[in-house]
Amino acid sequence: MLSCSGTKDEPASAAGSPTPGQTRAQAMLEGQVVATVGGDPIAIKAFERYLTDNAGDAEDENAEQANAIKSRLLDQMIEEQLLLRQTKGLSVTVSESEIDDYLSQIGVTEGEAELAGGEGKEAFREKVRQSVIIQKVKDKAVLSKVEVTPGEVEDYLKKQPEAARVPRSVVLRQILIDDRSLADRLSAQLARDPSRFEALARENSVAPDKGQARTYTDEELPVELRESLFRLEPGQVSQVLENAGTYLIFQLVRKMEAKDADLDEVRHRVQLELFRKKGEQALERYIADLKKDTEIHVNRAVLPFEYAGEYRN
Repeated sequence: MLSCSGTKDEPASAAGSPTPGQTRAQAMLEGQVVATVGGDPIAIKAFERYLTDNAGDAEDENAEQANAIKSRLLDQMIEEQLLLRQTKGLSVTVSESEIDDYLSQIGVTEGEAELAGGEGKEAFREKVRQSVIIQKVKDKAVLSKVEVTPGEVEDYLKKQPEAARVPRSVVLRQILIDDRSLADRLSAQLARDPSRFEALARENSVAPDKGQARTYTDEELPVELRESLFRLEPGQVSQVLENAGTYLIFQLVRKMEAKDADLDEVRHRVQLELFRKKGEQALERYIADLKKDTEIHVNRAVLPFEYAGEYRN
């Protein structure tokens, strides 16, 4: 058993209290409980469903990476249980209409979700209910108290004046190929007739965009290609350029020089970014305090992977 102790609640197991002579670890093993949070059990079946919903392609990773992903997901599930335990104290509730509104906002129907998750309507709605409750707890206990002052926004802009500038950018079409001789032949054809760029891109480029125009800022272009591309004039085609073992030919559609951004928009964007950062930090502190005040046990014996998470001796 691994534990993280704050207050000394006696954890309950899914199988009930240990019988005489039976240790808590034995009771948890028989009850198939992966962890307890303040005495509330997390059943292994619930964790398995959580892994299915959140692990993605973890099984495709090597063993060490897969263990790390699954360990982090167990820790994440424990943190969510900590937040759910605050529901009563914060008087947080979620109505059926709020669940319906949430589903409407994310554009998912119950039927689609049930089909994808292989679960019934009630199980799916309960999962959604818990997600909405967790967000409400975060909002009420933490995020509602986070403020970003105008002074903080101005300080940010003084330290990072580039945030008030729109960087220079170019609109380019590209032909991406892995054959140098083909690249040279296409380059020669385009030197004679640049107007054929789109047609040749559709026929020869291995890039998904197939020559469709796309906007790139300075930072989005490889450093070794940046200046040569910004020197092009509209309609002009580059020489064959090599990058990461592939060959590229670009055509410039247009370019936009750096300019001052709309200050009101910049301030709003900076305010949102500062709120996001301060909110994340405040949530980390809030959850850390909950962990200190709650006895948490992880039962490694029933886990089908090597636990490498936070709750260890």
